[in-house]
Amino acid sequence: MVQHVISPGRGIMSSDASVQAVVKMWDENLLILGVDKKIAKIVKKGDYVIADYTPLSDVSANRKLSLIKILPVEAGSKIWAEFQDEYDRRRTRPAQQQQPPQQALRYIR
Repeated sequence: MVQHVISPGRGIMSSDASVQAVVKMWDENLLILGVDKKIAKIVKKGDYVIADYTPLSDVSANRKLSLIKILPVEAGSKIWAEFQDEYDRRRTRPAQQQQPPQQALRYIR
């Protein structure tokens, strides 16, 4: 969910015209992500958004890290709740039931 939108011209000195957003993730992380220029003028605080987190290329470990979609409130809040419920379930599972950490899954390329 978008917490703040950072764009040039709002009292911010900038070397370019790019827009970033502070995004609160369902797992309590806060990220600053770039906003795709096609939605940069309409994204606002409180929006549910989708980030493109795919690799830059087949051989790169670096990710794109940009917001590419703004979801309708109903769909966004439903998805947010589903992810947050799963996060809470995993976090509160008793220690003896927790499995050892697995290797991170790679994205299908």
